[in-house]
Amino acid sequence: MCSYKPTTFAHVNHNVHTRKMHARPVQVSGNLNCIIIEHNNKQSAILHEYITKTSRLHFAGRSESAADIYQQVLLHKVDVIFWDIKLLDIRIIQLLRESGHYPIVICIATKTEQEKKETDMDIFSYLTKPLSFERFLNIIDKIKEYLSTPLSVQQIKNKRFIFIKSEYKIIKVKFEDILFCEGMKDYTQVYLKGKSEPILTLNNLKLFFSKLPADEFIRVHRSYIVSINHIDSIARNEIYIGKKIIPVGDSYKDEFYQVIDAHS
Repeated sequence: MCSYKPTTFAHVNHNVHTRKMHARPVQVSGNLNCIIIEHNNKQSAILHEYITKTSRLHFAGRSESAADIYQQVLLHKVDVIFWDIKLLDIRIIQLLRESGHYPIVICIATKTEQEKKETDMDIFSYLTKPLSFERFLNIIDKIKEYLSTPLSVQQIKNKRFIFIKSEYKIIKVKFEDILFCEGMKDYTQVYLKGKSEPILTLNNLKLFFSKLPADEFIRVHRSYIVSINHIDSIARNEIYIGKKIIPVGDSYKDEFYQVIDAHS
């Protein structure tokens, strides 16, 4: 069973070298909640020690299986999972991705296990066995630098695209390809023309909206932004874009219909 009891630890600062190298937006100045999924008690104890004596890390719990991780990750807003390669579960990974809260996953494995394991799961990095504090700190450095990127979405002036940071990648997206966006708490799902799956980015809907051209996109609901160019039809305060039906919220109706009238 997984024990998740918030605990206060004394933090010890360590001098580490910054290495270049991502979930919900986390300020590096705050604590990162970490959990361990590991059946080896010795390795769990070592990781627990590493976490509790490292500045800005907080130990949130440990489990010997992946069965109850989904609920606990969402409940405790877990930022980092240290996950033994033998216990990786693609079903849990997929559920977390769909939930709108996808923590950074650090896979614990020997070099041989890393070579043999075939997976398309979103793994941020590997922590190689046998565990060492130096390797652990290197991983934490990568995480902190990744999270310290000022913006997850960067717009280049006078260009017709944005770069979206999503699941350890930075993806170039043309404005003309964005159909609509759906907010999910701290995340935004960006739906693109010709793509069956949306891009999940670490910006909330308000922040993401601020990066889009104001003359092409409009917020029509607390959970939706739409591309004016891709609206197919409007009926009974509902917007049709392809097969998607998007409601127009009461507080957004006046502005939305003013824009529609201006284009009529």
